[in-house]
Amino acid sequence: MTDSSTDSSMTMSPVLSARNVSLGFDDTTILAGVDLTLHPQEFVAVVGASGVGKSTLLRALAGLLAPQSGRVEIPAAITRDSRAWSMVFQAPRLFPWRRVQGNVELGLEGLSLSKAERRRRALEPLALVGLDEFAERWPHTLSGGQQQRVGIARALAVQPRVLFMDEPFSALDAITRRRLQQELVELRRRTEAAIVFITHDIEEAVLLADRVIVLGNSEVNQPARVVETLDVRMPLDERRDHPEFASLVQRIETIIGNH
Repeated sequence: MTDSSTDSSMTMSPVLSARNVSLGFDDTTILAGVDLTLHPQEFVAVVGASGVGKSTLLRALAGLLAPQSGRVEIPAAITRDSRAWSMVFQAPRLFPWRRVQGNVELGLEGLSLSKAERRRRALEPLALVGLDEFAERWPHTLSGGQQQRVGIARALAVQPRVLFMDEPFSALDAITRRRLQQELVELRRRTEAAIVFITHDIEEAVLLADRVIVLGNSEVNQPARVVETLDVRMPLDERRDHPEFASLVQRIETIIGNH
């Protein structure tokens, strides 16, 4: 773990538990034997070659895809005013006919909140991502990076126990991507949510996560599995320049290349 807040989270009850999960379609199994326990404020990144089943695993963990076998458990939301989980997609998926605040409020509309409370709950995460002054703007007036930050704010507004992120920065230019990576480092300190982060960028995984889960095929024509889980034991604020950063990235690249 990287800091005391994450260490203390390990004494709390898990917010997600997956046991011997196998996934696939019809009679084809594409991912098998997955075990994962996630605690509050933990950040887990999932990497692997294209087509290995990263996004499929994410959908199963979120309850959007039923496992072929095994079970996934996410305890219910703590209150009626929150949700057990939320998701940030590769694209922001903002509604063009809603202003920024209206897009963030979308997930709150099914909760037992007053109009004033929805506004407050929308503006708080917008402030976290630095867009509270853009609340009345239309989505088309924002840059791609700003739109993705609105998507993150929308996911945080429901106060999820688990935040799923499916390659959220993959469509952004390199400068914007690096800026949002740094913002996510700061953001994870200010939310209780655990995060499951899918990425094809190994440096991004090592930069952000407490643990990196590597998916791969141990044998040709066999379902993919978790081939290794690696702890990232570097301070969050010093990783990019840390002497162990490049070697851990290279180690993960080698593992993926061998599977």
